[in-house]
Amino acid sequence: MTTKTTIIITAVFNPDQMLAAQEYMQLAVPMLINGGGEIIRRVKVERVVVGDQSYHACLVMDFPSASAVDAIFNSDEYAEIVPLRETGFKSMNIVIASSM
Repeated sequence: MTTKTTIIITAVFNPDQMLAAQEYMQLAVPMLINGGGEIIRRVKVERVVVGDQSYHACLVMDFPSASAVDAIFNSDEYAEIVPLRETGFKSMNIVIASSM
């Protein structure tokens, strides 16, 4: 049985730069899918029940391997859209996670 690699992306939008955020997502999501990713869940935060709201949106994807994830985020193609990410979001966390 092959173990998939999961990434979790959390993001805080820059409300003054929503066009940059939208452009980043329009380019990044297909890039992730073309790199072998499968969207598991894509959500926006509606409200906090317990704790502090620390992000506005979350994307969970499975990949065939960690090397597939690394290939995307280390690619020249991804490097080209980093300025959109830095402009369109106040913060973004991209982590590799595993089952507990």
